[in-house]
Amino acid sequence: MNSSISPYFTRIYGALFLAIFTSVFLTFFILDKWNEHDALEDFVADTLFVMNLLENQRKADKVQASVFYNNLNSELYPFDIEWLDSTSIEQSCSDCFYLTKHKGIDVYEFNTGELVSIHAIANTSAQLVIKDKLSKSEGFYHGLHSETFDIEAYSMLILLIVIVVVIGLVLYLPIRKLQKEIDHLNHMSYQIGKGNLKTQVKPLSEPLTLLAKTFNNMALSLSAKVNESQIFAQAVPHELRTPLSRIQLATGILRNKSTSKEQLALIDNIDQYITDIDELCSQVIQFSKLNIQASTEQGEAFSLNHFVTCRVSKLSLNETICVDVNFTEEITVDYNAANLRLIIDNVLKNAVQHAQKSVTLKVCRITTSIEITIEDDGEGIPIEDYDTVFIPYARLDDSRTRKTGGIGLGLAIAKSAVNQLGGEISVTNSSSNGAIFKITLPTS
Repeated sequence: MNSSISPYFTRIYGALFLAIFTSVFLTFFILDKWNEHDALEDFVADTLFVMNLLENQRKADKVQASVFYNNLNSELYPFDIEWLDSTSIEQSCSDCFYLTKHKGIDVYEFNTGELVSIHAIANTSAQLVIKDKLSKSEGFYHGLHSETFDIEAYSMLILLIVIVVVIGLVLYLPIRKLQKEIDHLNHMSYQIGKGNLKTQVKPLSEPLTLLAKTFNNMALSLSAKVNESQIFAQAVPHELRTPLSRIQLATGILRNKSTSKEQLALIDNIDQYITDIDELCSQVIQFSKLNIQASTEQGEAFSLNHFVTCRVSKLSLNETICVDVNFTEEITVDYNAANLRLIIDNVLKNAVQHAQKSVTLKVCRITTSIEITIEDDGEGIPIEDYDTVFIPYARLDDSRTRKTGGIGLGLAIAKSAVNQLGGEISVTNSSSNGAIFKITLPTS
C-alpha cells in the first residue's frame, strides 16, 4: 500500500501554508499603514487644537499675530511653534519633505520621523509651523485622544480573523468539490444496493480517482457474477422440467397399468413430489428474476381495494380459514402490479398456512405510505427468528410438508418484491400470539 501523501492533499497543505503566510504579511502590512495614517490624523488633530487655542488666546489679548507668536514660549506647549513671515517651509527646513495634505493642512516629515504641520493665519500672509517634539510634555498633551481606537491592542484578534477567513476561502472550493463527489459516490452505492448493477461512477478528481475506478470495477464484477448466477438459477429449473415431464408421462402409464392400492398410492406420492419440484422451480426462477436488478417498469394507477379483493378471491386457500379484509378508505396506487401480486399472494398464503381459524388483512394510508398488515391466529414466530423467516429456504421446523414447512421461498420472494417497490416488510407477534406481517410501501 502506497503511504505517500496524495498530490491533492499536498496542494491543500501548500495552499494552507501560503494562506497563513500571506495572512500574516497582509495583516501586519495593513496594521502598519493603519498606524501611520492614525498617527497622522492624531498629529493634525492635535496641532489644530493647539492652533485654535493659541488663536483664541491671541484674539482675547488683542495682540498682532507676528508679535504674539514671535514672543511665544514653545516650552510651555507639546509642540515646537515657529512663525514664518516670508520664508517658505522648504527654505527653513532642508531636512524635511512633503508628506500629504490632511484636513486642508500641509504635513511634512523630518528624516528623523517628526511631523510638521503648516497652518495659515487669517488676515496675514505668514504661516505658523507646528513641529512634533521628540518628548511631548505631559499634562497638556496627555489624554487629548485617550478615547481614540487603538488598533494595536486588537492586532492579534485581527490577525486571527484574517487567518481564519483566508483559510476558509482557500479550503472551501476544494472541500465543496470533494463533498459533491462523495455525495455522487454515495448515490451510486445506493443504486448498487437497489440492484442497479450497471451503475458506473463518473470520473472523479483526486483523491477519489482510484476509488472511482475501483468502484466501477467492483460494479462490473458484481454484475458479471450476478448474471452468471441468474443464468444458472434459471437454467437448472428449466433443465429439471424436462425429466420431470418424462417422469409424469411414465407415472401416467404406470397408473393405467397398476391395479393394487399400494402401487397407486406410491404413484400419487410421485406425482405430488413432481408438483412440489415444479413449484420449487417456478419460485426459484421468480426469486432470481426479482434479485437480478432493480425494476425499471412503471406502474399504472389502479384501485388497491379491488386488487387485494381479487387476489384473495382467486387464491386457492384453505376453506376452513376465514380471511377478513378491511380497508380504511378507497386507495389508488401506481405500483408494479406483478410485484404487488407476489407480495399479497405469498404473505397471505403463509398466514393461511399457519392460521388456526382466521386471517385478518388490513390496508390503510399513513401520511406518504401505504401500510398492509396480515395477521393470523397461529402460534406466532419466536423473536430470534423474525429475520430468519425472510431468508430463502429457511423454515422454523424440520418439516418439508406443505402444511408446516412449505418450500421456503414464499416470504423471501415477498421481501424481494417489497424491495423492488422501495418498501419494507417486518414481522412481529400479536397480543394473541399470532404473527403479524407489516408491509409499508411508499405512495410515490
